[in-house]
Amino acid sequence: MRHLGGALLITAGAFVLSVALSLPALFISAETLLGFTIIVILSELGFAAAAGVFLVVAHHHLDYFNLHWPARRGYVAIVAGTVGLLVFRYLSLLLIFALGLPVAGNAIVDPALDGFRDTLLVLVPLSILVIGPAEELLFRGVLQRYLTESFSTASAIALTSLLFALAHVPTSLLATPDPLAVGVAGAVLFGISALLGVLYDRTQNLVIPMLVHGLYDAVLFGTAYVVLGF
Repeated sequence: MRHLGGALLITAGAFVLSVALSLPALFISAETLLGFTIIVILSELGFAAAAGVFLVVAHHHLDYFNLHWPARRGYVAIVAGTVGLLVFRYLSLLLIFALGLPVAGNAIVDPALDGFRDTLLVLVPLSILVIGPAEELLFRGVLQRYLTESFSTASAIALTSLLFALAHVPTSLLATPDPLAVGVAGAVLFGISALLGVLYDRTQNLVIPMLVHGLYDAVLFGTAYVVLGF
């Protein structure tokens, strides 16, 4: 219970830091490409900041994160992991549509849907350089490893994935204020996170899920940019 409570506190702290770091962006118009970019970067840095706070409070060193540049097999894992996440997503969407269920969108994509299509191009590099690394630093680098101190690996991955899905509820609700649609989107995010958790457990190298997460998001945003161009 101590580790579970700690994980909940870390996740809540990350959300607070994400919001707090985004406050200066209120003085910049989110309707400009620069303003949008700054808001995304600052909000994602909240996750990285929470990971850093945990490191200090728990008296750990940077090696706690298992950050290593991948060897040759690591590149294979990165490609396979990215393809695996994309296949999982599209199969999940096929099942969702077959069942006639609604699925929530993501508020970060709303500007593109409102005519600011170039924001999707900005999100492609940000996914690889900021979003993937920041979120994986917290969820895999801190939460999953922290939870394995008291839970089995499978349980730690499941709990981390639940927290990952819950952390994305606000952006889903902003995009689609429908509880069922948000729940369906959360289930997909849970699966994505679980796959990233297994990948991290197998490789014991945080750089690999960081890159896989970033590349996965980049492909989604890049595809959306192309689709909206038609």
